[in-house]
Amino acid sequence: MNKQSTKPWFSEGGTEFTDDDPYFFDTNDFPWVKELESHWEVIRDELIELHQNNKDSLKPYADAEMTSRKNKWKTFGMMFWKFQAPKNIKACPKTWALVSKVPNLMAASFNLLEENTTIKPHHGDTNAIIRCHMGLQVPGEAPKCAFRVGAETRSWEQGKFFMFCDAHEHTAWNNTNNARYVLVVDIMRPEFARMQKSIACRVLSSINLAVSFQNNPWFKKLMGNSLGKQFMLMIYRSFFRLMFLLGMDGKVKQTKSMKG
Repeated sequence: MNKQSTKPWFSEGGTEFTDDDPYFFDTNDFPWVKELESHWEVIRDELIELHQNNKDSLKPYADAEMTSRKNKWKTFGMMFWKFQAPKNIKACPKTWALVSKVPNLMAASFNLLEENTTIKPHHGDTNAIIRCHMGLQVPGEAPKCAFRVGAETRSWEQGKFFMFCDAHEHTAWNNTNNARYVLVVDIMRPEFARMQKSIACRVLSSINLAVSFQNNPWFKKLMGNSLGKQFMLMIYRSFFRLMFLLGMDGKVKQTKSMKG
């Protein structure tokens, strides 16, 4: 049985993540895992068709500094922190039909890591979610192509999930000559299921403020102090609460912040 946490941690608070949450979770505790794994080839084939029809369908991760080679980590988002991307969902109807049934779903995307590329060690936004990877096209195993969370390293397997705590330091690398594709699914941890929208509002606010600062240096100079950040986070949170209240979480386009 997976350990339960009592209080969510958020990176925007500025505190280091020190909880003893497990690096990886037991997939046997989540019945939906086997259902998606049994249809992994359907999902893989839809991704292949998507990529063949439009080579630019997967977009580079917003922060180009996160990888050893610029624009070599790409995503195709269907849902990001409860907000759906209708155009992308329409392009992957079979995948969405399967993924949308996952309990406490927070995000879903296809993820590409190109050959000879490393995603630098980093921490996620919160420990309130469990991030899940299912291998769709895996060009190798550890040590050439692998994923590390904390002190534990695992290889992706085609048609198999692993589930991890995104708040721990983690990194990925593909030191082969072929691309690696995975399906990424984020679920809210069961103990925080009733807090889904409030947690989403907090994380989305932090992400969007960071993107705004990155894209607008003048704005960061003006509002980048502690008081300015707190004020802008309050504005963003109010905005996302209103969007949820109006039921607009299913009617947004994919943005830069959705690509991660």
